[in-house]
Amino acid sequence: MKRFLLFVNAQKERAPETAGFVKSYLLSRGAEKAEITESLAGLAPGDRAERAALLKEYDCVITFGGDGTIIRAARCTAGSSIPIAGINLGHLGYLTLVSDQSQIHVLLDALLQDRCSTEKRMMLEGSVYTSGDTLVSEPQLSLNEIVISRKSTAGAVDFCVMVNGAFLNEYKADGIIISTPTGSTAYNLSAGGPIVDPTARMTILTPICPHALNRSSIVLKAEDMIDLLIPETASDSVSLSFDGAVQRDIHPGSRIHIGESELYTSLICLKGGSFLSRIRSKLTAL
Repeated sequence: MKRFLLFVNAQKERAPETAGFVKSYLLSRGAEKAEITESLAGLAPGDRAERAALLKEYDCVITFGGDGTIIRAARCTAGSSIPIAGINLGHLGYLTLVSDQSQIHVLLDALLQDRCSTEKRMMLEGSVYTSGDTLVSEPQLSLNEIVISRKSTAGAVDFCVMVNGAFLNEYKADGIIISTPTGSTAYNLSAGGPIVDPTARMTILTPICPHALNRSSIVLKAEDMIDLLIPETASDSVSLSFDGAVQRDIHPGSRIHIGESELYTSLICLKGGSFLSRIRSKLTAL
């Protein structure tokens, strides 16, 4: 790899100076291009062909922040197949490759010498419809999860879950998390859901504080289509979020349609690491 786009979360301490060091390091060792940006607004979800054309100028995106920074990069680069490598300047960083500052050069040398591999991570796509089946908003992507939750501190959300047109269950809960394997170590894990190998293709449904004795998550095939129905009799609107980045108010009678996206995120992996070893080290750090 010779051409790099360095995406900086300026709110993270040391992010700008770390990106400056990385830029100098890459250029001093043969990189053709290393550009720093604090915004990927020009690559925001929109025209897929336009995004892909812009990203053809780069071989790799390096993020400086935490998992949230990688997720923002993933949403903006989806469909381009450009791989993402993360330098962790946040907390745990399940998605990032390097947390120890002394190991940054190991990652950079591996990128420059093509001594790394990539993992394809599935993404979810969700759309909102009215009770009359009219599309309310354009489909949104998620690398981690799509969450329906209550807007107020009191009360719970009533909703029905359908899978491939068949009734699955009714819930009264604080909400529900529809997670990818990548997102299984995020909100899903905090809510008691299972940890799944991030390269797998499946969808995890985890209720948030359900008002029932059965709190179990449900794991579905990636191909399954999920519909979440908010009853017309619901007393208030609920909140719908995509990776915590895009928020929507969902009114009574709405239907949220969720399935696997044809787009995916490509994450860079260093040779010698494994999913199990990463999970072991991250969970030990909790």
